[in-house]
Amino acid sequence: MVALAALAAASTLWAFAIRPEPFSDWAYYWDAASGAVAYERGGVLLFLLGGLQAMSLPPHVAALALNLPAAVFLGWLAHRADDKRFGIAAMLVFAYLFTLVPYYAVVQLDVAATALACAGMYLLAMETARRPRPWRVLAAVALLAIAVSSRPQFLLVFTVFAGLLLLAVMWCDSPPNLPRHRAVAMTVALLAATWLGFGIDSALRADAGRAGAVRTTSGVTLYAGLLSSDAVPPTCGHWNERATHDARTDAGKPLLQAVSARLRSEPPSHWLSVVGCKMPAVVLPRSYALGWSLAAPNVQARIQASADPGRWQAWSARLHGVERLGYLALLAALYCCAGVAVARRSTRRQWLLATLPVAWIASFWLVHAVFEIQPRYFLSLFLLLPFFSGRTLFTRS
Repeated sequence: MVALAALAAASTLWAFAIRPEPFSDWAYYWDAASGAVAYERGGVLLFLLGGLQAMSLPPHVAALALNLPAAVFLGWLAHRADDKRFGIAAMLVFAYLFTLVPYYAVVQLDVAATALACAGMYLLAMETARRPRPWRVLAAVALLAIAVSSRPQFLLVFTVFAGLLLLAVMWCDSPPNLPRHRAVAMTVALLAATWLGFGIDSALRADAGRAGAVRTTSGVTLYAGLLSSDAVPPTCGHWNERATHDARTDAGKPLLQAVSARLRSEPPSHWLSVVGCKMPAVVLPRSYALGWSLAAPNVQARIQASADPGRWQAWSARLHGVERLGYLALLAALYCCAGVAVARRSTRRQWLLATLPVAWIASFWLVHAVFEIQPRYFLSLFLLLPFFSGRTLFTRS
């Protein structure tokens, strides 16, 4: 397929031209995969990254070997889910994948985990609407559990999503080809897979002697997102040093007691102000792929060592501007596609199907109204949204 070939070519050219080294969170993943530091997060995909390291691949090549196949798979699945035509849902998935071209050379697990989650949900959707196949359920649970073990954010999002789906299944009339009991069973399977993934991550952390790290690593997202956040844009809801300090200070207290004490320390109006400050960045997060690639210290060092660093910095600023505008336009198109899908299904009185894109969006918004926000945290929201908005995920309507 031409689009997939173009995606692969562009990603490969960028990776070998820029060659970003791991830094920030990505340095942890690279070191943890090699065993240089104790395990704290990363799940099953961290072992796959370690296998690529064992082949003596440099970071940008290992990242490309992990992320590009995942992106190609997502593109292929979008094409297949769109009734084997290049419809609007597939085009939006491909467009988003192309915005991530600079991100595939970065040592991160976001794209691969999203691909696994998408495959798992796709199998559950097929199992709901078609002839039962036990292997589909088992494969879906395994894929989703691996995804959750590698992306702790999925624990929260998928749990909320499953809860919203259960409410919708119980409240709305089911289409003839979508039996209510099977919809309930597949939603429970999603919930079980989610917590199985969390169990895998917890077991790996305990085996490394870092069982308590969840309070000072993953747990810090609650402090950064709300408890230790200011109400001033653009920093509200983002990571800050105070959040890490407060999370470590409260590590010895029971979580509910610590959270309750923090909430009582400010009036309700303050917490509402924090949430209100965050919501524009939750609804329309900034672009991020180019920034994570060009911000690598070795890339910046090469720019500064060039004959004309000012010229390269000007080009970088222009690229960031183009990326920012294109990304906002794409997000608007994704939301419009979801809105059209909801309206079309509502006019046909397909209420359960109409709730799918709404529940998916609401899951991310509800979780990140409280927890830390970063633009890359919404990658899965927008990559999977066209699948829930497309024509043939559950039924050929």
